[in-house]
Amino acid sequence: MSFLALAGFIFLRPVKQRKALPESGNTDMSTPESRHTDMFTLGSMSFDTEARKLMINGNTIELTRTETRVLRIFALSPNKAIDRSQLQKEIWEDVGVIVGRCLAMFISKLRKKLEFDPNIKIVVIRGKGYKLEISS
Repeated sequence: MSFLALAGFIFLRPVKQRKALPESGNTDMSTPESRHTDMFTLGSMSFDTEARKLMINGNTIELTRTETRVLRIFALSPNKAIDRSQLQKEIWEDVGVIVGRCLAMFISKLRKKLEFDPNIKIVVIRGKGYKLEISS
């Protein structure tokens, strides 16, 4: 009987819809132009969230959906620390399972893709989370 209950739970549970990326380019919804921004400037790079691409010096770097979601969170708050738990929640809450090293893996992949501009880096804030540092 318990096997049937478990099988029913697995196959008949409601499926959560994946959250779409928010449409704004900024969490501050006070200005109308900030509501429809899909492009960010990060140092000498352009970041297109809609196309999931980074552009620098005529070169295009493709991003995965999750890399785009992570980088977008950073782009909304450059040079500000973001809690690890907040990143995990915003990226994987709708999936239901959060694996501890997943975030570190995506941060590592993003660092490699951002290394084309030495003025952009994702740094660890010990005991807190991460920060997208953009120097001029």
